[in-house]
Amino acid sequence: MRRLRALVPFVLLFGLLGSFIAGAAAPSAPVEIVASKRAFTPETLTLPQGEPATLVIRNDDEDLHSFVPLLLLQRTNVQVSGNGAPEFNETGFVRVLIPPHGRVELRFTPKAAGTFHYICDLPGHSMRAQIVVK
Repeated sequence: MRRLRALVPFVLLFGLLGSFIAGAAAPSAPVEIVASKRAFTPETLTLPQGEPATLVIRNDDEDLHSFVPLLLLQRTNVQVSGNGAPEFNETGFVRVLIPPHGRVELRFTPKAAGTFHYICDLPGHSMRAQIVVK
């Protein structure tokens, strides 16, 4: 009987831990943005505020492109992978250059709701689209 009483705190602890893990926010499916023929597709995409997100930016062109999210990722932890060249400054992530037929993944959690535009800021590229965070 004493052994059973000694196990009760551990059973409760593991039960609470399991409930916490099961209730933790799982990352949503990656959202893909394609740069092709001097345009971004889709023109608008939606992400949930406060939930982990993964953006996959794919460059289908022979030209170099950039992905510049205006204000969306300021002061936000961003993990970057792939074969792009990310740039950061004192406010955090600024942009990523994506080589021809390259691919980049950005993992982050959107902090603020709103509509945020992103562009390719290379000379002669008038590529623009938006991310809506709800």
